[in-house]
Amino acid sequence: MSDLDDYEGDPAINRERLSEILTDQLEELARAIHSRDQLVRARAASRLVKLEVDPELALPALNHRRAVVREVAAEAIGYSNQPLSATVIDALLAAIDDPKPFVAAAAIRTLGRRQVSSAREQISACLDDPEPPIVAAAIVALARLGDTTLAVALPNFLNSPHLTIRIAAAEAAGILHAPAAVPGLLRLLEDCITAWHEGQPRIPSRAASVAMQSLTRLRARTAVPLLVEIARYVVGLRTLAVRTLIQLQAVEAAPAIAPLLNEEGSHLLHEVIRFLHMANYRAAIPELRSLLQRSAPNRRPLLIRVMQVLAEWHDLQSRPLIAQIAENDPSAELRAHAHRCLAAFAEGAATPQANHVEPPPELALPVSCNERLNQRRQRMASFTAGSVVEGTVLRVLSYGAVIDLGGVEGFVHVRDIDWGWISDARTALQPGQTVRAAVTGIDETRMRVNLSIRQLTPDPWLNITQRLTEGMHINGTVTGVTGFGVFIELLPGVQGLAHTSQIPPDQRPLRERFLLGSRVRVTILHIDHERRRIALSLSAALQQKAAHE
Repeated sequence: MSDLDDYEGDPAINRERLSEILTDQLEELARAIHSRDQLVRARAASRLVKLEVDPELALPALNHRRAVVREVAAEAIGYSNQPLSATVIDALLAAIDDPKPFVAAAAIRTLGRRQVSSAREQISACLDDPEPPIVAAAIVALARLGDTTLAVALPNFLNSPHLTIRIAAAEAAGILHAPAAVPGLLRLLEDCITAWHEGQPRIPSRAASVAMQSLTRLRARTAVPLLVEIARYVVGLRTLAVRTLIQLQAVEAAPAIAPLLNEEGSHLLHEVIRFLHMANYRAAIPELRSLLQRSAPNRRPLLIRVMQVLAEWHDLQSRPLIAQIAENDPSAELRAHAHRCLAAFAEGAATPQANHVEPPPELALPVSCNERLNQRRQRMASFTAGSVVEGTVLRVLSYGAVIDLGGVEGFVHVRDIDWGWISDARTALQPGQTVRAAVTGIDETRMRVNLSIRQLTPDPWLNITQRLTEGMHINGTVTGVTGFGVFIELLPGVQGLAHTSQIPPDQRPLRERFLLGSRVRVTILHIDHERRRIALSLSAALQQKAAHE
């Protein structure tokens, strides 16, 4: 019998080897979780949750020389569905005394998540620990263990000077269904709004998210005015605020939420439509009809949802719009849904229109909210269209960026960042960056100043006819690759698109053939001055010629 056969037949050796492999995996995850790259951290956290480790195999990692590996090992055991042996529980209890607070906190979280009731006394002692992360972990763990005596202390924890403790107390309030914590949760939400209003560089979005979730569990309708303020003005938390209003069945907020149909973000619009449908707020039908007209064809789920709501509400004025989609839209999916909506109109043609729906009562905003709104209006009065302002980038979304203008939010759409094509604003702007921009408009409804960064630079299209002509062969730089073609910069700020039909066939994906920043030679097929578009061709002969130059 070979040595390999001996190895494979020895369960002890097998488990030792598996434990070594698992430790290597946990080391790799620890490096990724503590990476500076936010995307890498997010992916690593997702992998950790799905790892499903054998707690016994993870025991050696709990005693690893590196603290970050011990932390990840403790967390991984918490997400495992396999039973915990007495040996593993003892190791986790010992980890509570780890010299590194974040390792101790991970062990406490796991003991709470895995419902280890024998650890309750030791975890309770951690509530007096001087390290905020340990106290925060103990609060949540005790809540998961069903320690109802904790509910009495939650209001005090919600007033803690440490944000991590306040967030933990907010989460525990929802788990324990502690109504006495509602005032503290509202204060936490108020503080998050104030932080946003004052333009603080780090908005506690995690705190606001946890507070909203707990307020939903507690059915705290007193939070509705604050949620409306967040939904209307606090970019980055609006979608979650609208979702919370849906869960609270806050139909009285419908008139204040309906104007959000003019926003850009697809996720926000989906939640707003869900809310208006839940509230049966038919006064928003004109805005829904407008949304159906202006939405791009590639936003199919959004268009389908709007058509469904308009058909259910039997809005006859939207029928021609839906009929146009049913006949002319290039998407077979959209055409099919449009035909179904038209059929719904036909089925309901003989039935009388729905009875008039009484509008919900006007929502009274709290004094603090009105004070903030008045302050913003006063500050906004100092801005005029065409003026040049300087601000700091607060938050960057795919379709634009929020700029702090001294307590007033400015917004620059992705198309107004540069004259050239930018697919994602996050590739051009970073939080904390100082920018200069021109005021293009003042939106009183959204309490927002609309900005344009590109207007402060010369328009490269002004003399385009003197530099580019149809039929010209020219070198360019690849600036973007999509499923339908390649964007190529011909001149600074001037880009054209080589559609897939104008690119030589190849089995390799476009992203492998055309690397960002690479130089290519193209033929200008057509220049559309009105729409500022240039159609290009990437012929094989030109590429061979460019390669030999």
